[in-house]
Amino acid sequence: MIKLEQVGYVYMQGGPFEKTALNNVSLTINRGEFIGLIGHTGSGKSTLIQMLNGLLKPTSGKIFIDGKELNSKDTDMRQIRFDVGLVMQYPEYQLFEETVAKDIAFGPTNMGLSPEEIEERVKFAANMVGLKPALLDKSPFDLSGGQKRRVAIAGVLAMEPKVLILDEPTAGLDPAGRDEILFKIKDMHERMDMTVILVSHSMEDIAKLADRILVMNQGEVAMFDRTDAVFRRGEELTRMGLNVPQITRITDSLRKQGVPIREGIYTVEDALNELAPLLRQEGARLC
Repeated sequence: MIKLEQVGYVYMQGGPFEKTALNNVSLTINRGEFIGLIGHTGSGKSTLIQMLNGLLKPTSGKIFIDGKELNSKDTDMRQIRFDVGLVMQYPEYQLFEETVAKDIAFGPTNMGLSPEEIEERVKFAANMVGLKPALLDKSPFDLSGGQKRRVAIAGVLAMEPKVLILDEPTAGLDPAGRDEILFKIKDMHERMDMTVILVSHSMEDIAKLADRILVMNQGEVAMFDRTDAVFRRGEELTRMGLNVPQITRITDSLRKQGVPIREGIYTVEDALNELAPLLRQEGARLC
């Protein structure tokens, strides 16, 4: 679905403040994959996702989306931006219409669709993100933070993208709001068979959702592998200013203290499944 060949990007190229943001990045993302994208501030994450959407053009190398080269004069960049939906960080700040329905309809309207098709897409997208029909006629500014975030995601979904890129979609939300958004993202990925790229500083969120993790460091690909394979390289992640999930640190500490639990626990659910039998055994012994 996505292929990068030796891609580089330089800000203010040739100027006194020239800065290389990406250097010789090559990777392939398959159709339908869920990719977690992590890296410290300045690692190149934001530059990379903006290039996938065509907002930035590479200064070197080639990018292909669904077989189409972004720099080719024959490629319809307008269509690429419909195919690759990008939800920026704090997307609720981009809401501007007088009703939720009109905000969700903004993208499909720009696609030139009929009013009937637009209405169907608005209903579909709202349902996918869990927005009740009664909210569609409300002002988006009267909604909670989590609901606004869902409206923004629905506005991208209504364009029926082949790729959905989410930049810190749970930033600033309370725990309940975070869980709701993450559940909906996972549900959308499974039901719509979209390729999803999730940018997040939360190792817990990445561990819970991603098939593979792309680790960026100083503008280069430091790792790109299965989630468990990446988190097994905890010391390397730490040197890059990153970390493994907190539950992994806890279970590793328990194992060092003699608790007989396996390595490679990256989610709270895995830890619960591993520790519950031990707790039951200990309870039975005490009784």
